[in-house]
Amino acid sequence: MIDIKTSPKKPTPQYPENPKFGTAFTPHVLQMNLDGSGKGSPVATIKPLTEGEKFTPASVVFHYGQSIFEGLKAYKQQDGSVAIFRLDLHAKRFMKSAEKLAMPIIGEDVFIKAVEEFVKFEKDSVPSLPNHALYLRPLLIARDEIVKVGKSKSYSFYVLACVVGSYFAGGQAKPAKVLMCREFVRAIPGGGLGEAKTAANYAASLAPQAHAEKSGCDQVLYLDAIQHEFIDELGGMNFFAVKGNELITPELNGAILRGVTRQSLLEIAPSLGLKASEKKISFTELIKNIQNGEVTETFACGTAAVIHSIGEFAIQEKSGGSITNVSLPSATPVATKLLNTIQKIQRGETKAPGHWLFRL
Repeated sequence: MIDIKTSPKKPTPQYPENPKFGTAFTPHVLQMNLDGSGKGSPVATIKPLTEGEKFTPASVVFHYGQSIFEGLKAYKQQDGSVAIFRLDLHAKRFMKSAEKLAMPIIGEDVFIKAVEEFVKFEKDSVPSLPNHALYLRPLLIARDEIVKVGKSKSYSFYVLACVVGSYFAGGQAKPAKVLMCREFVRAIPGGGLGEAKTAANYAASLAPQAHAEKSGCDQVLYLDAIQHEFIDELGGMNFFAVKGNELITPELNGAILRGVTRQSLLEIAPSLGLKASEKKISFTELIKNIQNGEVTETFACGTAAVIHSIGEFAIQEKSGGSITNVSLPSATPVATKLLNTIQKIQRGETKAPGHWLFRL
């Protein structure tokens, strides 16, 4: 198991309402140092966030990219208690990411215990305001100081947190305008890192995202790396389409992140009268089905934003070419119903269909 030590607790600050996402950090961090094998009895310390951290430019994480993380949330419940949403799924995904990047495997029980104990220590920071939560960021990085290609022999595991409100500026989510440019590739199946939650995936998305923003778009939708035809996902979120009473998402192929929100929506869909399907989605066919009225909604989902409706696609065959715009209906009844349902589950207002809430 894991032995957790604590330092004297710092006062809980006064957090602003609806802070800019990812900026309102809580005062403490959990840190655990590991060797490359990950074996032995791990010892973690909860300490002030900025205390005693030293990185040199020679650190392996800066040169060879051994860095993985998770993003999950803890919510204040109706009875005043705190619960973490689907902590076990995040633990499992963290283990898969570590394996993909040749990093030590932190067992599911150790990961869960570390996150739970950290949230208990930081529970006064869990907000009770509507649409607010404590966003948790478990992180594992390589710490060796050597400029030579190879996996590190030493690592640090952290859990830090931010108080968050709405993911969107001003607290209001407007339907997104999403760019699809066939030149852009997020990940390849097999040897790629698409299903690992690693820093490299997000770094690779920054240039396409900047291009999208210059084109007046909010996000990028990536197609498969081989045929440049089948939908994978957005830069940081999974993709869904609504066709009649069918809720469709691309099947996992090694290049798509195993999203926890994605999995949760697939599991609750039948209770809302929806058929949940995982299959290949041709982008060309999707656009045809939008234009003929068969597909009535598309949306993206993830832990941070939960669900974000897509109102328009900007289609570009080459990055310097012309753009064709295709719009969807403004009404989003399915996405809205799914969002309301999952938010009520997260806050304990509606019973979860399984052991989704880890109550503290």
